[in-house]
Order: sequence, then C-alpha cells, then structure tokens
Amino acid sequence: MTMTAPDRVEQGARAALRHCPQLRSLDPATVDALARAATVRRYAAGEAVFRAGDAGDAMFVLLHGSVVSRLTSSAGDVVDLGAAAVGHGFGYFELLDPGPRTEDAVAVRDSSVLVLPATAVRRALQTNPATLLALAGDLVRIVRLSNRARAGRTFHPVPRRVAGLLLELEHHGDRVDFGGPQTLLAQRLGIARQTLNTALRALAERGLIRLHPGGRGATIDRPALVAYAAGSR
Repeated sequence: MTMTAPDRVEQGARAALRHCPQLRSLDPATVDALARAATVRRYAAGEAVFRAGDAGDAMFVLLHGSVVSRLTSSAGDVVDLGAAAVGHGFGYFELLDPGPRTEDAVAVRDSSVLVLPATAVRRALQTNPATLLALAGDLVRIVRLSNRARAGRTFHPVPRRVAGLLLELEHHGDRVDFGGPQTLLAQRLGIARQTLNTALRALAERGLIRLHPGGRGATIDRPALVAYAAGSR
C-alpha cells in the first residue's frame, strides 16, 4: 500500500466527492472539509483494503482499479459478494450502523481509493440530510437486489436467470458486452462469481452462447436464449 502527497490529494478529492453518486449532494463547504481530511491509498492486486473484523473507521471512494467485497470461510472458501464501481463509495455501512467490518474488501487489480475518516463523514451527514438520504437509498437498493436474488434462487434456476440477464445487456447484433468483470454481472443477480461461471459454462454447453476470450462478453443465439430464459426449452 502507498499514499499520495497531501497537496495533490485535496485537489483530487474535491473532484471525486463532487462526482461520487452517494456524496455529490454535499454542500461546497463540506466538500472542502472532507477533501482536507481525505487521503489516497494505492493497493496492489490481491491486497486488502480492509478485512472482516477491522474497525469501520472510514468510507472509501474507488478512484481507479477494481475492489470486490468478499467473504472467506474458515475452510478457505471464497465468495465475492459484489464489486465497487469506479467513482462510487463503498465501506460505509459501518458509518450508519457502527461496528466491525463483516466482510473483506480486496483489490482484484492495482487500485487507488480515496479514504474518508468516519468522524469527518458523520459530521458531514449531520449537516447534509440529502446525502444521508442518498446513502440510505443505496442501502435500500442493495436490500431490494438481495430480496430479488433470494426470490430468484427460490423460483428460477440460476442458468435461466443468467440467460435473462444476458438478454437485457447492451448488445451489438448477437454480441453481448458484460460491461465489466464477471463479478459485476454476478452482483446484479446476487450470486457468487463462481456460480455465475458455472451457469455461463452450462449455457455454452447447450450451444446458447459462446464466451469471448477474457470473459467480458459473449456471442448469443438470441432466439434460443429467449426460449430458454422463458422456460420453453
């Protein structure tokens, strides 16, 4: 992990705060105060931003790279819960519900993050109710996605759910762009990345899709995939 010089941090922090969806409603004076309190840290691929059990003493904004939320069992099994989008905040649950971290946040490629001390963020929320509502709204969105995923796990097999999602993604003819790493795709369905990989392989074995090198897109047999997603094949 490395850090950036303070004078460069403050300037970059202002820009990041103005564009972060969860924080962009902050008033200018609060943006300045948070920018002065912020630091920038860089993490190599595989390095943890924080670990389960750590104190929830900061919120983060992803400036560059890719950071996933991850659970690791005592047996060493790993499940990726979701990925932070560049420019978005993460690690703020403990600001609203104080306590230790409940999962890891790990850089999956070289990444840089803006670090906002919890005390400074809480002070900002006290004078910026719109920002507090934005964070609460983000939590509601996550809960809704989780509920939808739970219902999907109950009523629909994972490969059919993946097929339905592929049909919703941006496409160029029969070529579908996943829009980023497969972790983000798994997050939309509320499943582990490993589960998504298994489902994609199952669709490929059925001849419904052909995965592209690098795993960030696929060529699909659209009529067959529509029929499969609807349960008629």
